[in-house]
Amino acid sequence: MSEPVSYPVPWDLVFGLTGHIRRGTRRDLDDFTAQVMARMQPPPVIAGIENLPDDPRFVLAANHYQRKGLWILHPASVLTQAVVRRYGALDPPVRWLVTANWPRWRVGPFSFRSPGDLILPRVAHALWAYPVSFHGVNPAFTARSLRQLLRELSALQCPIGIFPEGVAGAAGRIGPALPGIDRLLRRIARPIVPALIGEKDGRLVVRFGAAVPAGFDVMDAIRRLHGGASGF
Repeated sequence: MSEPVSYPVPWDLVFGLTGHIRRGTRRDLDDFTAQVMARMQPPPVIAGIENLPDDPRFVLAANHYQRKGLWILHPASVLTQAVVRRYGALDPPVRWLVTANWPRWRVGPFSFRSPGDLILPRVAHALWAYPVSFHGVNPAFTARSLRQLLRELSALQCPIGIFPEGVAGAAGRIGPALPGIDRLLRRIARPIVPALIGEKDGRLVVRFGAAVPAGFDVMDAIRRLHGGASGF
């Protein structure tokens, strides 16, 4: 069995968001993810890109493939660049839902707000993402973002990206979708394009499947794409 692939965290690109965070502006997501992907050696494999529909107004749903040595930013960048390859310049290429609100820290009888809660929503804004909370932590925070997504939905000419398992998902298994994901996808009412993230022969592999209608079991659609990728 080949060694699992490992990619360094692109800290310079991450810290390069500081100006956007401070000003409340947004980074060019195509350029950002292209730079992340360019550093991924060996380069990832993208399969099934022909399954992406003619109309980019769909939901892109993938398993949350993250482990030590492979941050979720890496596969998310590959997915985003696959969209760029298929459709050309979209501004932005994908609007991702990302976890940006975490459980409170606890030290004995005391609890503190996670320091990341101050910065991560601003990072999400800089990267054109909709920030949501860790499941069950702050439903009001999540609801505000989802209401914004639904208000903007008719104007969005790009895919909406989601990892339905949330941060509970990890490399090596495909778990269930978080509660409420199916209901959200029915509200969005766009076709769902499943994407399977895995590893094979020491390479990160992203495989797209054919679109399924809203209301289809999204995790089942992702599982059906398994065809020999290791790590599951």
